[in-house]
Amino acid sequence: MTIQLKAADYIGIANIVSRIDQAITAQEPYSLVRIGDGENIVLAQDILFSQEWISKNVGWSHSNQYCGITLPNLIMRDEMVKAVKEADTVGVFAGDKLTEDIFNAFDIQAKSICYAFDNVYMPMYKPFVELIAKYPPLLVGNPALRFADLLYDKLGVKVPGTVPINSYEDLDSCLSEMAKIPHQWSLVSAGVNAVIIASTMANKWGKVSIDFGHAPDNVMAPNYPDYWLASI
Repeated sequence: MTIQLKAADYIGIANIVSRIDQAITAQEPYSLVRIGDGENIVLAQDILFSQEWISKNVGWSHSNQYCGITLPNLIMRDEMVKAVKEADTVGVFAGDKLTEDIFNAFDIQAKSICYAFDNVYMPMYKPFVELIAKYPPLLVGNPALRFADLLYDKLGVKVPGTVPINSYEDLDSCLSEMAKIPHQWSLVSAGVNAVIIASTMANKWGKVSIDFGHAPDNVMAPNYPDYWLASI
């Protein structure tokens, strides 16, 4: 059966936030990951694109600054396939041929799908902001410290902790550190590594973990004055 990703199958932000709330309340695992341009390239290695093609055509492939990884890295590809298959919700661009080709190549049948940018839109959805205030999340990634300060300044929220991660090489230590910090859920901004982190925290540690992408950067950017819904 050919896998097709259709916008009609998107579950929507309200549904996502409801699932997060229910999972936190019931102390059950839930993970959301997303597949964007960087994730597609990592997944397509030696399957749809040769390493030579990637080296010549993907500018960030030689540096971890953009996606938190350098290529080639087939171990990461295989870990990501497993993570996407296990994730509860996968953010995708409906009808994107590369994503569909990857899903068909690896027989990835997502449990549910949402729009690939729903994660960065969630701070504009008031029930999500209220969820952060009610259940302060663990923050993961380079913007974590600054975002923690913003949450305290704007909402009076004290997060249970922050965990940095710069690249794929930090993945294991990041997961180990997260597991040591008592928390109910986490928001992860770590490039392609967030796919592994979110899925692992749900499936191995029973947590709620969300691939949060560039949402913290957008919230804190001065050119997004209306981005943060609950700004007071």
